Amino acid sequence: MVDRCIRIDCFQTTASYKKPMSIGVGETYRLPPYSTVIGFVHNMCGFVEYHPMKVSVQGEYTTVIIDKYTRYCMGIAYDETRHQLKVLNADGKFDGITRGLGANELLVDVRLVLHVLPEEKDFDIVYDGLKNPVIYPALGRYEDLLRIDDVREVEIVPTERPNAFFDAYVPEYMHASIGKCSRYSLNKVYSYSDEKKKTREWEKVSAYHVSKNTNIMRCAGAFEEKVSKTGVFFA
Repeated sequence: MVDRCIRIDCFQTTASYKKPMSIGVGETYRLPPYSTVIGFVHNMCGFVEYHPMKVSVQGEYTTVIIDKYTRYCMGIAYDETRHQLKVLNADGKFDGITRGLGANELLVDVRLVLHVLPEEKDFDIVYDGLKNPVIYPALGRYEDLLRIDDVREVEIVPTERPNAFFDAYVPEYMHASIGKCSRYSLNKVYSYSDEKKKTREWEKVSAYHVSKNTNIMRCAGAFEEKVSKTGVFFA
């Protein structure tokens, strides 16, 4: 029976959690997907292999801006009439590189409330890793530094009417009664379908992006913090 998890309160000045299929302007999810949070926890703890865990993702931000950057496109044979740069490839020939201008969406003043539920044998290791990370905290891109304001163990209890004090991902399997919300197929963990090429095959979670203060009438499988009554939606 689940009765505790780890809560992380954190802040980012800017952040980009890029949608994989965005074209042109690099669109960002309004909350980090599960894979991003799980990868962050693994980095903080120094894990080099996957440790099973569940996570709940909630938060808010102030606004969205567009950030310009230098983009490099490559992957085809070098042609001096069209490419500005070149690089030697594994076949001893040259690949062409085109340099241009790119744009990404950035969230500003991001406040996140993350809940992590590792396996019992890993609980203290993850808790200590988040309190004393082995690498500087970042979430999303390496340059999107994360300020960890609080890490604490919280007691949780099951509930069918959780509070949405922040925007939150609510997994579809919970069959929540929440009205109209955006639904995403979010990456969670990956395995290699081709070990030689290191081709990733993702386990995905279908989840709704529920807005802050949404009245959730029914939500099978949800939890809440016993003291603060904050809803917790594990995937």
